[in-house]
Amino acid sequence: MSQRIGLSWLQLRHEKMKLFAAVSGVMVSVVLMWMQLGLMKALFASAVVLHGSLAGEVVVIHSQYEHLLHSKVFSSRLLYRLKGSPDVVSVSGIYLAPIEWKNPWNGEMRSMQCYGIETESPGLSIPGLADQLASLRQRDVFLYDRLARPRFGNVVGELERGADIKPELNRRRMKLAGLVDLGASFGIDGNLLVSHANFLRLFSERDPGHIDLGVVRLKPGVSVEAAQRQFQQQLGEQVLVLTRDQFADIELKYWKSATPIGVIFSAGTFVGFFIGFIVVYQILYTDVTNHLPQYATMKAMGFSNAYLRGLILAQSLQLGLLGFVPGTLIAAMLYAALRNVTQLPLTLDPARGIFLAAVTVVMCALSGLFAIRRLSSADPAEVF
Repeated sequence: MSQRIGLSWLQLRHEKMKLFAAVSGVMVSVVLMWMQLGLMKALFASAVVLHGSLAGEVVVIHSQYEHLLHSKVFSSRLLYRLKGSPDVVSVSGIYLAPIEWKNPWNGEMRSMQCYGIETESPGLSIPGLADQLASLRQRDVFLYDRLARPRFGNVVGELERGADIKPELNRRRMKLAGLVDLGASFGIDGNLLVSHANFLRLFSERDPGHIDLGVVRLKPGVSVEAAQRQFQQQLGEQVLVLTRDQFADIELKYWKSATPIGVIFSAGTFVGFFIGFIVVYQILYTDVTNHLPQYATMKAMGFSNAYLRGLILAQSLQLGLLGFVPGTLIAAMLYAALRNVTQLPLTLDPARGIFLAAVTVVMCALSGLFAIRRLSSADPAEVF
């Protein structure tokens, strides 16, 4: 085996331009697959950032809820019925709606997501929120998402320099009181947090008695599943009572099945695989064709077809390894650049790396198997 590997490497290295072309093809394929799968994973992870930040084990939503950008309101009286349960520590209602942000420096209008929370029991567990609840109770103040995309202006930098930032939100002058860490997604570029009272000032058309989300915090030791079933029976069919994971699953189901995003990124991954397959196949097939006399001589000397197949397969696997490593490094740099621009959670997941390494090996092995068909049918007597 070591002799076969050494011979295959010498053959690859002999024609350096072909080696460079083959490795470049594999590298491009690997980068494409990393980017497609990474962006798809980041989309799904960012879509449920809020869901993972809910400070409760049970979530109450309207029975016709679709996703965060298209939620339906329900009566808060239903939620507050649960306050009397001996299993409940607290209940929290959350308003949510898109809001118009006017850049205080250049006047550009952008859309953000606004969350109206109860300052006594916010229902959210977000870094930086607990220490700023007192300031959030003031009139016409808001908290800004530190992880929002930069298109809203240099909000974080200006605030850290001590600037007094007072943008217009829904044409109402508001004051920035501080920062929290929540995060953008494919559908949401940034987030704002306000109190219930300030939310209703910003959205005067909203009925104060109708909320978008209800968050229920249970006492330690209480069975979440049992409480969920009990609350569902108590509240009826107008709302859905879900665990936090079930709530996140509804959001993910929407992005995966109701939008073409998953199909698009899967197709992009296949395109990357196909590009690498074609490039490696073309290089190996040309190499086999050019060296048919040498292979025929080896067959005449007693080398079996299996040995020669192993030689070609060894070349294909070496090409896969040579292309995978730099392709992964390039993907890491692109991840870092896109992470800074989009604020999406793009990371080199080790499990995804193992999967893509296996896919690259399969891709190159298939290319090698297709390339050696000509070799298997070659007859030394016909070559000379």
